Amino acid sequence: MLTGIRMPKLSDYDEYRILRIHHKAGDAVRRGEIFMDVLTEEGVERGVSFYLNGTINEIIVKEGGYAREDSLLGVMDEEIKG
Repeated sequence: MLTGIRMPKLSDYDEYRILRIHHKAGDAVRRGEIFMDVLTEEGVERGVSFYLNGTINEIIVKEGGYAREDSLLGVMDEEIKG
C-alpha cells in the first residue's frame, strides 16, 4: 500500500532545512532508520526516522531545500504483514 512520508514536528518552528537524505528511491527501509538530517530554526540538527517498514518509491524533497511540518517528503510502499 502506498503511504506518504511526512515531516514530523521537531521543534516550536514549523520549517526545517534538509541537510542530508540518507536513502534513495528503491531502497528498502525499516522502522527507526534515519531518513534525513534536518536543521531547525533553533540551529539544532535532528534525524528524521521512518515509522514504517517498506520500500521508498519517490523522494520529493531535495538536500538544501526546506520542508514544513506535515509536508510530503516522499512516497513509500508500506510492507504489510499478514
